[in-house]
Order: sequence, then structure tokens, then C-alpha cells
Amino acid sequence: MKRILSTVICLLVLVALSAQIRGNSIVVTVQPDHQDWTYKVGERAKFTVSVLKSGTLLDNVSIDYAAGPEMYQDVKKSVVLKDGSLQLTGTMTKPGFYRVDVTAHVGGKDYKGACSAAFSPEQLQPSTVMPNDFSEFWQNAIREARKTDLNPTKRLLPERCTKDVYVYEVSFQNIQENYRTYGILSVPVKEGKYPALLRVPGAGVRPYGGDIWTAAQGAITLEIGIHGIPVTMEQNVYDDVFNGALMGYWEFNMDDRDKHYYKRVVLGCIRALDYIEQYTPWNGKELGVTGSSQGGFLTLATAGLDKRITYYAPVHAALCDHTNSLRGIACGWPHYFYWNKGKGQEKQIEVSRYYDGINFARLITPQQKGWFSFGYNDDVVPPTTAWSTYNTVKGPKEISPYQATWHFWFQEQWDEWENWLLEQMHIRQGQQTAAQPTQAQRLAERLTALQKKGYMAGHQDDPFYGLGWAYENGKSDVKLTVGDYPAVMGFDLGGIEMGDDKNLDSVPFTRIHDELLAHVKRGGIVTLSWHPRNPVTTAADGGRGAQKFPEGSAWDVKDATIVRNILPGGAYHQKFQMWMERVGDFLATLKDENGRPVPIIFRPWHENNGSWFWWGQNLCGDEEFHGLWNMLQDYLTGRGFDNLLWSYSPNLDGAWTQERLLQRYPGNDRVTLIGEDAYQWGTEADFVKGVTADLDFLSQFAKENGKLLAMTECGLKNMTDNTWWTRVLKPVMDKYPISYFLLWRNAEHEYFGPAPKLPCAADYQKLYKAKNTLFLKEIQ
Repeated sequence: MKRILSTVICLLVLVALSAQIRGNSIVVTVQPDHQDWTYKVGERAKFTVSVLKSGTLLDNVSIDYAAGPEMYQDVKKSVVLKDGSLQLTGTMTKPGFYRVDVTAHVGGKDYKGACSAAFSPEQLQPSTVMPNDFSEFWQNAIREARKTDLNPTKRLLPERCTKDVYVYEVSFQNIQENYRTYGILSVPVKEGKYPALLRVPGAGVRPYGGDIWTAAQGAITLEIGIHGIPVTMEQNVYDDVFNGALMGYWEFNMDDRDKHYYKRVVLGCIRALDYIEQYTPWNGKELGVTGSSQGGFLTLATAGLDKRITYYAPVHAALCDHTNSLRGIACGWPHYFYWNKGKGQEKQIEVSRYYDGINFARLITPQQKGWFSFGYNDDVVPPTTAWSTYNTVKGPKEISPYQATWHFWFQEQWDEWENWLLEQMHIRQGQQTAAQPTQAQRLAERLTALQKKGYMAGHQDDPFYGLGWAYENGKSDVKLTVGDYPAVMGFDLGGIEMGDDKNLDSVPFTRIHDELLAHVKRGGIVTLSWHPRNPVTTAADGGRGAQKFPEGSAWDVKDATIVRNILPGGAYHQKFQMWMERVGDFLATLKDENGRPVPIIFRPWHENNGSWFWWGQNLCGDEEFHGLWNMLQDYLTGRGFDNLLWSYSPNLDGAWTQERLLQRYPGNDRVTLIGEDAYQWGTEADFVKGVTADLDFLSQFAKENGKLLAMTECGLKNMTDNTWWTRVLKPVMDKYPISYFLLWRNAEHEYFGPAPKLPCAADYQKLYKAKNTLFLKEIQ
């Protein structure tokens, strides 16, 4: 539970973390003489002011202090504390809070402390009046909003998913067509029905990460933004919006209840509940809402307006009792009428009552259970309004003030809040999540889950070129044929080791970088292969000069000592070390918008049971091959690439045995996915026989060893059989728990995938329509 709060705190102090700056040597404390900070009206509270340096009283320190009713302190003095301490007293003649603020001046800097003592807070009552048509206004607004279809969108965020939780960015229409509310939906991986929790935000404009921790305990969580913009962009985008178009948004249209900024915000919360009910595996029972500050207000509004809410937890709720300042008593943020006492704002005062948390709290019923928490030292949301709000609620409720907090959380407060939410959802308290999985582990969990639905369609070099076109943004032969991208896209790193600008198929590495990340962003799966040139025979220019294929390429197999020469101690080891560094440098650039490495299926040294690559069966011994695999894997793992899911992909064999496979198999601790590269180079009968024999063996091996299984490459060159996909390939794959199949690339001189102009397009469309074939839309 501490992980979430710690993350929030870390983000706030990120700049300071590198220097490990914590706290101050100078501390100002204001201590009341009652442990609970609470007194009865007419009682006199005693306050001890202390200015400490390194834990001891500081002599001859200058201070300013203000004392009196919060936000209306009438005592203001400056004194010098000879021994670093001061005794003060104060009282209240009616319920409220008496606040002492102290500022010490030491070494040219100011240090602050405060204490707000409560006087009969259980008797505090709000000032705001509920309009006669308050409920009618809001119920009509909800009915009108629901005339607009939610028309939801849902995009998987694979980099945020864990082994226990799927994480999505979702959106849905709010009060009208094309006005959307965006949020982060977190849903347990395990199938079933779950309690649900809506998380509503504090003031500001920012991205959101989603409440993944609570979802991992066994709940659906939806954390929403309120401004109608996506919630996964870079922080600087939100900063620009907040400092521009949305500056002071809480004051927009204060004089018009129908155009008030918070109208669509509140309705967005109700539509979020509609989304949870209609589009998530909610159990139809426990449904809660929680938030702090502005989110506390939205918690009250959501619970008051929607009786589907069974539990709610506002923390230092803002926007409560706006008109309290009109009678000289502390009012809630944003203190609309504090500065000018409402002069000339009669219309705004009238409208404010429709957007006051107090009036929403008055609608909460005995069937809804609440938990309230706030700080007595809070100078943004005064405890006067927090207690008044709590006193207004008639249903079952709990209050847990953390007196010394200002407008922030204590860890103990955070933990109590989390435990209370879990109790309401009937989830066992104290349940802990496992260590956060790596990106590769998350990808493996996702592949496992998707395999239950069917097998994914893949295509090599899909977004780069096709039959009759090349490098047109958004274009794809697969998409042109069936209207959707393949679920899996394959890319190759051959040439990166040379420092080349383009890979072995003349695709610019900048383009590979961009298209790979684009496919991950849209929810797709990516796989990388590597056809490194022959490190002994390649020319310095990568073969782009005098060398002719296959000389110097991965297919240059004249010398059977290549692997031996690049292993530690070999003549070309240092050269290959540089090659691995270049691979790592490119992989290090493959990060999402939030700077996180994207998950990748990485399948080096493929088809090693053949002898057409310099790492093949007859080109190196079994131990040399193991050394080659381990050298690359250990190097990349050592650089921190835990986003790579390692795939071992031999070629179509037709006669696998346990002994033969294990001769080169790197080991269960080094492999997550076992692949089969299978092309029909000969007769159809031989292909079917060989693939069937291989998959019979490999599927059993994968099951016994806990591995995923895929057709990591496959195809029929130039599609000489127009029904090959559904008549030959699919019937074989249907028999086995395949994760995906990857058709090789569509080059003009040789192609393995579909294209609209090919006679085989109709067969591929038939494959697309099959229930167990998954394309991008089915996995998003």
C-alpha cells in the first residue's frame, strides 16, 4: 500500500532526490495542550511555540505570528524569542477553529509552523442553501447527457500491464457528441466479476497512471481526468494547457449554472459509472468513489447523485460551503467570495449553490457508507468546512482527522484510507502484490491471455513497403486487404552492427524505430530478429561496395570457425563486442512516451538447426552455440534490458526428439517462447507432415516446460496457391496452442503476405474473419 503514496511523493521531489535533501535543520512547532487538538466552546487552548535547530531550542530568534479564527486571524505580532519558545492562548465563543501561524526568520530564510485547534467541531453547520430545484436540475442534466451514446474507446497500455492486471486508456462521450472523458482502466487478468472503484482527480491538469495496485488486490479501478483530453501524454503538454486555455478553469462561467465548468465535470463522473456498469466485469454490488481536494468534492457529488455508489471516501474535500465567507467564517477552496465578500457577485453566489459539495452531501443516503479524512492545519481546504460537510451527511459515516497535516497526506492516513476501501469491497486487508513484473514478464502474461482467444496474425516489415508501394505513412498490405493491421509486426536489426543507416533490406533504422513504437502504442505486439553480417568476412562498408551476396552476409557460410572466433578469447571477440553494443544502443532508444522501454519479442540466432547462417548446425558446435547465445543474452541483460522476451526459433525439422532439441536449447531460464520457422519450399504434403510432426513435439515440450509457442516465421513464396492460408496453414495451426504466426515480408521479387491485387486476397480475408484469428483490433 505504501508503494502508491511513495510514488506520488517521489514525483513531487524528483529534482531533489539526486542530492538526497530531506527536511530542514530549523523546525517551527506549535503544540496544543490537548492531544486531540479538540476543545469545547469557551475553553481556553494553550499553545507552545518552539523554534528548534537540530532538535534544540534556538535562542534570540525573531518570529511573526498570527492567531484567531482560521482565515480571519485578528492577532498579528512580531517578537523575539530569547529562549526559542513562546506560550500563547486562544478560545472560541462558537464552534470553529482557532489557528496559530508562526513564521521564524533565521539566516535570511523563513520557516513556518501552525496549529488549528478545534472547538466543538461536531456542532459546525454549513451556511450554503440548497436551491429548491437542486435535485431536479441535476437529474435532468444526467438524463440529457445519457441521450449521448458513450461510444467508448479502449486502448491497451502493455507497458503498464502486470501479471495480475490489464491496464487500458479508455474514453467515452460525456454530455454531447465528441466531448469525451478520458481515464485509465485497470482490470484483473483473472476472469470473473469484481467490485469497482472510481478515482476522481484533484485540481490541475496532468496525466494519470491508473490505480493498478488496488486492481491487483481484486477490484476494477477507473481513474479519470476531467478536461476532455487524453491522460497519457507528456507532462509538458498538460503544463502548457494549464498555463494557457485552462488557467483558472474553476472560475469559468461562474454566473451560468448550465455553462459552469464543473457541470460537465460532474456529469463525466456519472458517465464513468455508466461505463463501469456497461463495459467492465463489475459484480453489480460494490461500487465506490474516492478522491482528494477537488476529487473530494467530486466524490461527494458522485455519491449524492448516483445511488449505485455504495461507498465513498472524500479526503480534504474542496468546493464546500462557498458562501461561508459571507458571514466571516472560513470557506472552502477556491474561496470564491473571500476576497471581496461577494460584492457584485449575486449571480455567482446563486449559481455556486449548484456546485457546492455541501448540497451534494445532503443527498447521500443511509445505504451509502462514507469515510472522511482531512488535516486541521490545511490552509487550502479549511477544517471548518470539512467538519461541516461531515456533519451534514445523514448516512453511515466515519471520520478520521490527521490534525497535523496541511494539504497533503500522512503515510498512516494513506494506509488507513486504502484499508477502508478494501474493506468496503470485501477484499482481505493487508493483501500484498508480488514484486513488480518486468516488461518481458508482462508481455508473456499478455500473450498467454490472448492465446486463450486464438492466435495472432503477424507480418514482417508490414508498415514499410508492399506490392506496388513503399514508405507511405499508415499503409500496410494487410490493412489494405482486410481493413486492420496485423496484431504482430516483425522487424530486423541486420546492419545495425555495422553502424549502417539502413538494415539488410534497406529499411532506415529511424523508420524501424518509429514504426515499432507506433505499433506498440496502438496496442500491437512487436518482434525483432537479427541477421548480423559475418564478423570475419564482412567488408568495413557492410557489403555495400564490392562484396556481392552472400559474401560477408549472415548467409556467408564458407568458414566454420566464425562463432569460435567471436567468443571470449577469439580473434574477433572485441569486434563482436562492439556489434553487441550497437544493438544495445538501438534497443535503448525503443521507449514509449513516458520513457519506459517497450516490450519486445527478441529472437536471435534463429533457424540454427539449419546451416545457411554462420551460426547454423554445421558451422559451430553445440557448446559454441550455447556460448554465442549466452554471450548476447548476458550482455543485453546486463545492460538492463528486461523488456526483451527471448524466443528460441529453430527451423522446420520434421523429426524432433527431446535429445536433439536440447542439444542447442539455451535452457528454461533463458527462453520464454519456443518458435518454429516453417516455409513450404517443397510439396504441400511434405510441409503439412513436417509442421504437424514438429508442432506435436514442440507443443508438448512447451506445455511441460511452461513456454509459449509460436510460428515465428512462415509462408509460401509468391503465394502460388491462392487458398494456402485457410486450406493448408490454418488447419494445422488450429490443432495447437499457437500464440501467433508471422508471415514473411512482401517485397516485389518475393512476397509471403496478402495484397489487395493478389488472387489470394480473398483467402486471407476468409482467414481474417475466422473466430480464432486475432488482428490488431481484437487485442487492443
